[in-house]
Amino acid sequence: MRILLVQSPVGRPEAPIYPIGLAYLAGSLKNHSIKGLDLSLSADPAEDLRNALEEFSPEVVAVSLRNIDDSAYPETFWYLDSFGLIMDTLKDWKGFVITGGAGFSIYAEKILQIWDRIDLGLRGEGENCMQSIISWISGGEKPYWINGRFAQPPRPDLKDVPSPDYSLFPACDYPGKGAVGVQTRRGCVFNCAYCTYKTISGKGFRLRPVEDVVNDIIQIKKQGFDSFMFVDSVFDHPVKYFNELVDAIAKIDDPPVWEAWLSESVPLDSLSKMSRAGCKWVDFSPDVISRKGWKLMGKGGDIRKLWPAVKAAREAGMVVGVNFFSATPGENFVALVRKFLFMMRARLQLGWNSTFINIGTIRLYKGSSLAGKLHPGEELFEPIFYKPAGAADLLIKAFQRLRKLRRS
Repeated sequence: MRILLVQSPVGRPEAPIYPIGLAYLAGSLKNHSIKGLDLSLSADPAEDLRNALEEFSPEVVAVSLRNIDDSAYPETFWYLDSFGLIMDTLKDWKGFVITGGAGFSIYAEKILQIWDRIDLGLRGEGENCMQSIISWISGGEKPYWINGRFAQPPRPDLKDVPSPDYSLFPACDYPGKGAVGVQTRRGCVFNCAYCTYKTISGKGFRLRPVEDVVNDIIQIKKQGFDSFMFVDSVFDHPVKYFNELVDAIAKIDDPPVWEAWLSESVPLDSLSKMSRAGCKWVDFSPDVISRKGWKLMGKGGDIRKLWPAVKAAREAGMVVGVNFFSATPGENFVALVRKFLFMMRARLQLGWNSTFINIGTIRLYKGSSLAGKLHPGEELFEPIFYKPAGAADLLIKAFQRLRKLRRS
């Protein structure tokens, strides 16, 4: 069967991100004729889609929707306008339309309700179920996990998931640092109150075999990528797997440089080993700065370990990013000021151009425990934020305006 794998457009210029989800689908559909189309790179997505439909003549179009918005405060950009443009373009096309992706999975029912052009909406992970869906479309037996226009297959063991096909899209279209992702696990063991990882990928880590991850890195190097990012929620858990993986990466001949998200509990003696294995950038996401906020946000570990971890990462030669939220349960204006002071201390003491602090605002998404407590039963499809109050809100808005001016 001829299958067109489409990344939904974003509707504005953004740094290109390689569609790893579609690469996984391509890796699982080797016995079909596959073409990739990343409309996030397109100046005219509707026209480019029409051209691909005419030239490739697919029987199935599978559209990946990564996010429904950019979760930015106070100005939020809505990605579903450009997604709707693609649905309109497909309206008169006669083939079968499948939609999936992380953004779709959170709001599957709502998106299916709005866009009736979607023949099948796939919540969750599609690699191991796509063959069954294609067989059903071709007249075969209907899988038990399809109910009307909605499909929710069981989560697979990652040992059984084929490796992504990184040849689906050319490396030259994704020139930025860490624009291509490598995945080592799915799911999460942590309980961060704002997060939807468990809703999308399940409780607990499902780990890919280390040799499969190493093969991915070798493949992206062959495709011409000179850097990549580990797209896992946290790279250093579980510790035994983390150490095995870093040791294996170190044995690759001249690997691409890479980036990863770490917890503040990362073993400090492992940071120099990561650096020697090619890690050049690390990010921490403590989100809060007080022990009270830490507890109320459901964070694991210990906030007191953050500064030593950031300092050790810089001493190991890595560029460091730290991410906070402007407001969280248990934290107020004083906590926000402390986050700005942490920013100044880190950048002045550890390197202005090598240490970066981001202070964002929580966008409440359906499926997070914080959203469930504050807005029980609500969809939260339109952006709603856990935003700071009073002077703290004025301060964070001024900070975001300043960042926007500097970037422009």
